[in-house]
Formats: sequence, C-alpha cells, structure tokens
Amino acid sequence: MLPDRSSSSVADWFRGHRDIEFVARDRHGLYAEGARSGAPQARQVADRFHLIANFRETAERQLSRLGRPIRRLGRRASRPRTTSGHQEAAARAGRREAMQVLFSRVRNLYDAGGTAAEIMRTMKLGRARVQKWIRLDALPERNPMTPKSCTPAFFHPHLFRRWNHGCSSGRQLFAEIKQLGYTGSYAHLSRYLAHWRDRVTSVRPEAPQPRRQELPADPATGRSISPLIAAMLCIKPRSLLTARQAGCVEALKAASPEFATMRALAMRFRGLLRSASKEKLGRWLEDARLSGIYGMQRFAQTLRQDIAAVENAATQIWSSGQVEGQINRLKTLKRAMYGRASTELLRARMLPLSEIELHQV
Repeated sequence: MLPDRSSSSVADWFRGHRDIEFVARDRHGLYAEGARSGAPQARQVADRFHLIANFRETAERQLSRLGRPIRRLGRRASRPRTTSGHQEAAARAGRREAMQVLFSRVRNLYDAGGTAAEIMRTMKLGRARVQKWIRLDALPERNPMTPKSCTPAFFHPHLFRRWNHGCSSGRQLFAEIKQLGYTGSYAHLSRYLAHWRDRVTSVRPEAPQPRRQELPADPATGRSISPLIAAMLCIKPRSLLTARQAGCVEALKAASPEFATMRALAMRFRGLLRSASKEKLGRWLEDARLSGIYGMQRFAQTLRQDIAAVENAATQIWSSGQVEGQINRLKTLKRAMYGRASTELLRARMLPLSEIELHQV
C-alpha cells in the first residue's frame, strides 16, 4: 500500500524489489510507467480479465451511438450546446449560489437570537460549519488547492505558453512536462487540456451527425435492449448464454452489422488470450483495424501501444486474478474509514487479515 497514486511511488517500490521477474497489472498507464521505470528487468503482463473488460467498454461506447433515437424537432425547444468548460463553470456557480442561500439562512437565524445548537438542529448542518459562519459577515471565497507536481495545473504556465504557440498534441506536451518533473498520468493531462480543446472546437461549424439507429427489442419482453446489455452479450460465449440471451444476440446481429462484427472479433479475442500465439494476436489486430468500426480501430490502437504486455497476456500464465479479492477487501476498508485515518492504520487493518489467511493455507 503506497501513500499516493503516482508512477513515481510505484517505481520507488519496485526499486526496492529487484528480484521481481513478472508484473501482472491492469491497463492503467500509471502502473505500466512505474513498472518500466522501477523494474526494467521485469516482464509486464496485461491482465486478461481487464483486457476483456476494456473490450466490453469499447463495445458499449460504440453501441451507444445507436442506442436512442433522435428526439423529433419541434416537440421541445432545443437547448444551445455548451462546452464541458462552460458546463463546469455553470455547475460551480450553481453550487456557490446554493451555499450562499445556506449561509444567509444561518445568519438570519443567528441574528434573530438563535443559538448555534438550535441552528444545527434546524438546518441539519455540522457544528464546525455553523460555528464558522456565525462569526462571518459574508460567505468567504473558496481557497483553491495548491497544485502539486502530480497535477497538470502545476505546469500551467508552460502548457499555456506552448498551447498558444500552436502545440496542441497531448503526447508532446506530456513528454515535455515529464522532463520538468510531472509525476501524474497522461489521462489526467488529457482531461486538463480538454477544456482548451472545447474552446477551440466550439467556434467551428457543427458537422452533420448521422442518424442513429435504435437497438432492437428483446424478443422475450419487447423492451429495447440497452447498450450496456448489448455489450455484455457481445463478449459472452454462446455456451454461457441462456435461451433468452441467445434470442437477444440473434436479434442484435440481424439489426446491427456492427454488433455482428464486434461479436465475432470478441470471440476470437477471448480465444487468442489462451492461444499462446503472438501471430494470432497480430492477425486479430489487423482485422480489427480493417473492420471499419471506429471503436474496434481505437481498441486495436491502444493494444498496440502496450503490445508487449498484451502479447505476454496471451503467452504467459500470470494474471492479477489472484489478488483481485484482496483488492476488493482493501477498497472496502479504505472507503469505510475515508477521511479519518492515514495509510498506517489502513495497512494495520489489512495486513493481519492477509497473514492469518496465509497461515491457514
């Protein structure tokens, strides 16, 4: 258990364990980078369960484009499009306004002669907040958190200068701030840059969107099959399908050629993860690229970026399945004591249970 979630902390831990030969991990780039830096001698193995889960998520996103019919124009006035940056600003303003209403009510009750205890019971607010607000004349502004080296905001001057100079490549900017000491992930940087991209794309004319096709109905119930259920059925082998699920699969294949193609790719992908053949994986990646389905092309591209670990998933016996139960237990303990203790207590609660189980085994 590490004090924070960063590639540098992962790398430091690995440097203290030089005898590691294999690293079984999920698809998060943070752990891949930490393992490469701290344990260059180890062979990384992408976990097969997470690879299948990534395929299912990709299929769900692809099928969501077909999920719901477009609302007829004229029934309701369409709202203007807003960028995610504008939406976030509007959400912050709304939260601020709601907080101001609470503050005003607390001040009015206090000025009317109410005690802090009475205000707490009436407003159902915490003691610390009420005690603070009755000493203030105006709601204070929220102090922004000081950026750390694991956040892109720490490198805002450099990013802003390079963006204004025309560099909008996330990979290029990621490499540059890594040299400056950035310890966070590429995904974090992408979210940070998304607001700038929104401002650029919001002034461009909208491209006409293709009409979405409604997913078929479940033959047994007559209800429309959701993209979530369709994605689950896309990766499930026929031998594990119930009669009702098999009927849904046939309806989806008949209504959506994309679903039929993705299901065929899914069945091949499940098989090659047990085939111990790098050649089959290479042919599958090429077929996914040529499928004409954007989601499958993107999925194949991400696999190529982590190809060594994916090949090891097909040829090695190792996986992270042995520790998934312990990870679930750890998350349960962490969430139960969230905000009330440090990693030392979390480690003390977690490790004795593991040691007892090892002695029993």
